[in-house]
Amino acid sequence: MTAQTERKPIDHHLEKVYGATTSEALSAAYLGWAKDYDTDVSSMGYRFPILGAAILARHLLKNDATILDAGAGTGLIGGWLHDLGYTHLTALDLSPEMLHQARSRGVYGQLEAGDMLKRLPFPDNSFEAVIAVGVFTQGHVPPQGLEELLRVSRSEAIVVIPLMKNSWEQLGFKEKAMELEKSGIWQRIDQTPWCPPMPNSSDHKHDLGAVFAWCVQ
Repeated sequence: MTAQTERKPIDHHLEKVYGATTSEALSAAYLGWAKDYDTDVSSMGYRFPILGAAILARHLLKNDATILDAGAGTGLIGGWLHDLGYTHLTALDLSPEMLHQARSRGVYGQLEAGDMLKRLPFPDNSFEAVIAVGVFTQGHVPPQGLEELLRVSRSEAIVVIPLMKNSWEQLGFKEKAMELEKSGIWQRIDQTPWCPPMPNSSDHKHDLGAVFAWCVQ
């Protein structure tokens, strides 16, 4: 009899958020996860926050640039960006409970609740950089959500988005990204190799992901 790998609590949470079919269901899933989120993602060796921050820092040399942390969650990315010296951070998230955790970090000048499939609470051309970690994936925001992020991005803004390989290839993100490139909306300036961003997850340790960066034209 083959021994089965024991599932961790985080795998049950991931199952809920990846399985969400509406914004309301997704927000409810994060309501039950917000307090334990940081501990759980740390336990699975989640690499996207630090990799995303590093790629943004490679291309954004202006420390006082206005940065939107889209899908900020508990503020993991904001914490890394603050440590790197960035001083004008804005957090956006669908979940008020996750934003409450993000607020406690004290690194964001502004925190807003919002749905990327609706109009965001920011004027056009507001930000010099946008980073969206864990956002454009199964059960979360489809490729159409890129349009709102581009609306609030300035010309020459850096947009950093980590993507799982299955999202890139099967959920329409590759096609949408290439469409925006061909239309002259943005230009891809960086991509990491594909690697496992959740190496300690019993259910997802073999899944591959990469961090992409574009410059808005």
